[in-house]
Amino acid sequence: MDLTKYRSYLLGEGNEYICDTLESFVDAIALPTPFRKNDGVSFIFINQGRITVKVGYEVLVLEASQMLVVQLGKPYSIESASHEIQGYVLSIKDGGVLGTMGDHSLIFHLDFLDTWSNSFYEINHLPVKFIENIFSRIYWQYNHDRQNLMMVNAYVITLMLEMNGLYNEMTNINRSAIDLSRKFKKLVYQHIETQNSVSSFASLLAVSPNHLNKSVKSATGYSASELISKIKIIEAKVLLMLADTTVADVAVRLGFEDPSYFSRFFKKHENTSPSEYRKMIDMSSL
Repeated sequence: MDLTKYRSYLLGEGNEYICDTLESFVDAIALPTPFRKNDGVSFIFINQGRITVKVGYEVLVLEASQMLVVQLGKPYSIESASHEIQGYVLSIKDGGVLGTMGDHSLIFHLDFLDTWSNSFYEINHLPVKFIENIFSRIYWQYNHDRQNLMMVNAYVITLMLEMNGLYNEMTNINRSAIDLSRKFKKLVYQHIETQNSVSSFASLLAVSPNHLNKSVKSATGYSASELISKIKIIEAKVLLMLADTTVADVAVRLGFEDPSYFSRFFKKHENTSPSEYRKMIDMSSL
């Protein structure tokens, strides 16, 4: 087992493509993993056991017949896994295996791969064996002595199309609220240095603040202002991992003119100051 390739992958270095059993992957890495933005698309499918993952502003606990999708640019960390964990992990970075059959960039524009689309999927009883079979075929074709990347590519595309269909089924009931919420999250990230009020985002989306609040609450369980705060905290955690970025720099990049106010904001939500949080990161890496 090549431990180095997994650890470097989690740090965003090298390895354009990884496909392995989940038990081998978990055994090879130190938990919890660093909370960082995903620089590819990752799938974790659970056959047995339980795994806890922080994804964006959520903490998700996944069990058998459930899947995690971590989209490009979404921050995440694997927190813990039970000793009996079984399943598959599949991660594709830019320039990975999909390039072996030409340009498939349209695949990465599927709805479920949008950065702030849903990450948690409950696989229904009927297709669970089908999804499991796709993963097993990808694993076998990729790790076989006579590796067949064209077959891997075909199965990966099949998996993505199946997941997009599942996403569309999940969101069909409340599609308008989910679409507006997704656009809102994207705008918060785009204007994180300059915009803070719900009314300013409502104006950018050409809806009333009340309609935006209702839609975001319906889709996420949080008010629009709560979601702005959660996204700022997520981005703060990611930035605090950068050794050459001061707490004052982080404050400015998140739209806080006063670093002390940012520190109070961070402590209110995390029960620790930005400086203390950074020390905890440094201690965990030793």
